[in-house]
Amino acid sequence: RRRGPPFVRTPDHGSKPAMRPWAFVLSLAIPLASFMLYRQLGAPAILNAQPALQGKSHDVDAMLAALEKRLEEKPDDAEGWFVLGQSYLTLQRVTDAVTALKRAVDLAPEQARFLSHYAEAVALEDKGDLQGRAKALIADALELDPLDEKALELGGLAAYQRQEWAQAAYYWRHLLKRLAPGSEFYQDIEKALK
Repeated sequence: RRRGPPFVRTPDHGSKPAMRPWAFVLSLAIPLASFMLYRQLGAPAILNAQPALQGKSHDVDAMLAALEKRLEEKPDDAEGWFVLGQSYLTLQRVTDAVTALKRAVDLAPEQARFLSHYAEAVALEDKGDLQGRAKALIADALELDPLDEKALELGGLAAYQRQEWAQAAYYWRHLLKRLAPGSEFYQDIEKALK
């Protein structure tokens, strides 16, 4: 099933119209990171997804190669590194995703969404462990932006992993306020709270 807004991020382009084609890399496939993390954690009611890359893999490869080449020429493009990291996660290239997302965070440490997605990649690299390296990253992302959807999602998962049900519910209730009611992800989180 296709996930809602927290799983499919479109970069904020602002004054960077040249970045718009790179968002296409993400739109060609369903990102797998959150599904992989939920599967490793065994979170209930959120595991019904069956994500898979949706054809046009040659287009994804071509766009990815073009983005990699662009970042060689403009290595200080934080948004580009973020999109590249998300693309690597989509392709289950977790180690590459960690490297790219760390670069985005290093270039723009004030961006909570970069930090929260980096935390997710780190957790995936650590076999779903949200109590190790990812823990401080999640806390930092929530400090930067208490309403960051990915940070709320991961904060809830981390609490769930510790069997701190009330804390997990706290984060997920705040997350629900950020989601479109009726979306599949909204319904999944709502079920997890019951």
